[in-house]
Amino acid sequence: MTMDYGRAEMLVDGAWLQAHLGDPNLRIVDCDPVDAYRRAHIPGSVVPRDNRFKDPDNIRFVMKPAQFAAAMAELGISDDTDVVAYDASGSLNAGRLWWCLTYYGYTKARVLNGGWNRWLQEGRPMTMEETKVSAGKFTPRADESVYASAEYVMSVLETPGVVVLDVRTDGEWEGTNSRGNKRAGRMPGAVHSEWTNNLVPDAARCFKPASELKSMLDGLGVTPDQEIVTVCQGGIRAAQAAFTLRLMGFDRVRNYDGSFGDWANREDTPLLK
Repeated sequence: MTMDYGRAEMLVDGAWLQAHLGDPNLRIVDCDPVDAYRRAHIPGSVVPRDNRFKDPDNIRFVMKPAQFAAAMAELGISDDTDVVAYDASGSLNAGRLWWCLTYYGYTKARVLNGGWNRWLQEGRPMTMEETKVSAGKFTPRADESVYASAEYVMSVLETPGVVVLDVRTDGEWEGTNSRGNKRAGRMPGAVHSEWTNNLVPDAARCFKPASELKSMLDGLGVTPDQEIVTVCQGGIRAAQAAFTLRLMGFDRVRNYDGSFGDWANREDTPLLK
């Protein structure tokens, strides 16, 4: 693992995780869909029913505190549990779990670099046996400093010292792909880099070395002295981007959880094409 990230402790590699399989206080969370988990998974891992952790009453936004606490309890996660998340999707869903836990006050979540694909490449153990866990007791304590609402984003657009980082596809950014929203386009003053640019473009899709990420972010004008608000369609890709920025040592990072599913379906939010 490349260790020159600002917060290298946010990532673990396969060797570390294999050495800690069976640790009683470690909860490994497979963040891929349930069907993928049932085919095979890392021994001891559990799988959430909803790997995006969205409020079933309003799926644009993260679960409410009681809903999230219940989801964590079902996974056997308590306030003092060590959590490692992984997926086969470039840490997309693992990054989402990391952000949701961070938002609700848990600060020890880590991500398996390269996820399931790298684990397979390295020939590490796997199983089809479903993991049974005792219920956890998770106490949600919302940290609003990592959350952005539409109102917050409108208040900081084109403000010196704040950068909106749009991590959607080129088509979404250019307004040629509406994703089914009422409107299409981009926010005034935002900068754009698709979330996949954070990853090595191979089968494992590990995070790029810190030097490459720094060069990319510098080129966008995204620097650690600023506050960064990440946006996408539904706060999932933006969560992976928020993880990347925190990994790089950025201190002030917010995820617009509703993102364009919220922004582009309102009438009071500015859009450019």
